[in-house]
Amino acid sequence: MAGQIFDGEAISMLLDFIPNGAEKINALKGYLKEADEAEEAYYQLVWRYEYAYQEYFYGDPVKAMPVAAEFMELYEAAPHTLDHVPDNGGAESYLMITQMGLDNVVALPQIPMEEWEAMMDRFYALVKRFHIGHRVYWWQLARFWQYVDKEKAYQYFQKFWKTGRDGLSDCRACERCYAVHMSLLMGDKKAADEYAKPLKAGRVNFCNDAPKLYRYYYLEDALDRGDLKEAVKYANQLSVKLERRIHDLSFFGAVIRCFAYSDPDKAIERLESSMPLVLGLWDQMKVYDYYKGAYVCFHQLAQARDTVALSLPEEFPLYNEEGVYPCRELGDWFYEQAKIIGDRFDQRNKSRYFEINLSKA
Repeated sequence: MAGQIFDGEAISMLLDFIPNGAEKINALKGYLKEADEAEEAYYQLVWRYEYAYQEYFYGDPVKAMPVAAEFMELYEAAPHTLDHVPDNGGAESYLMITQMGLDNVVALPQIPMEEWEAMMDRFYALVKRFHIGHRVYWWQLARFWQYVDKEKAYQYFQKFWKTGRDGLSDCRACERCYAVHMSLLMGDKKAADEYAKPLKAGRVNFCNDAPKLYRYYYLEDALDRGDLKEAVKYANQLSVKLERRIHDLSFFGAVIRCFAYSDPDKAIERLESSMPLVLGLWDQMKVYDYYKGAYVCFHQLAQARDTVALSLPEEFPLYNEEGVYPCRELGDWFYEQAKIIGDRFDQRNKSRYFEINLSKA
C-alpha cells in the first residue's frame, strides 16, 4: 500500500505460520505484488519460488509454470541476488523452479513438443552452468518420452539411474518408485519387484508421496493386465493413504477404477469426496487419469443398475438437483472427456499411448 514501508523479513515470518496450500498461495499472491511494487529483487525471487512450490505440491501444479518463467527473467536480470543463500541454494532454487515448469509440460497437451525441447535445452544449459542436476535432466527426458517411445524413455531412465545424485535429486524413495514404474512400463515385473524391495520392507526414508507412488504404479499395471486380485490388494493399501488434495487425483482415479469391480459403493464414496478437486483443473494429465477411473466406475455400474444417487458439486456439467443420474450417461460422458484429452496428448506427442491406455481401461 502507498506510504507503507515494505518489510520482507516481517512478511516472511508471517508466511512461516500460514499452513501449506490454498491459504498460503493466496497470501503469496498479495505479498508478491508488494515485492514487485517495491522492486525488492530478493523477495521477488524467493516468494516466487515459494509460490511455485505451493502450487506444485499443494495446488494445481501447472500454475507453477508462469511463475517459473518470471523467476528466470528476474534471476537473469540480477544473477547475484541469491548469492548469499547458503550451500549454493540460489542456483538450486533456479534449477528446481525451472524443473517445476518442465514437469508440467507433460500435463499440458497444448504445449508443442518443440517448445518442450527448447525448454529442455535451456534447462541443460543451466545444468552445465551450475554443475548440478544431470541426474534430474535424464529423468525429465525419460518422464516425457514414456508417452512417446517407451524404448527411448527406458534408455534415458538407465542414464538417470547411473548418474550420481546431487542436491537437486529427488528423494531416494521416489527415485525407486520411478524405477518400479519404468520397469513395469517395459513389462519387466521381476525388475520392478527388485527395485521395490527396500520400499516394501521400509528400508528407505519415505517422503509423503513415495508410499502412494509405487502402489499406484503396481495398481495401474495390475488393472491393465486384468489381474484383479493383485489390483485390489494395492487399491486397498493406496486408498487408506489418500488425501483429499489435487496432488492425489491420479491415485483417486486408479482406486475408483479398481473398486468399480471389487467394491462399487466404495468407488462411489471415493468419487463423491474427490470430484470437487478435479473440476476446472489446469493439469490435464490428472484430469485424464481421474476421468478414466470414473468412466470405468459408471460403465460397470450400468451393467447392474440404470441410475445412481450421487452428491456432486453444482459445477459438474451434468449436475441435477435431484442427485439421481443415469449410469450409462455418466459413463459415456467421462469416456468422451478422457478420450478428448487423450487424443490431444497423442496428437502433440505423435503417438498412440493414450489411445491404447484408454482401450485397456
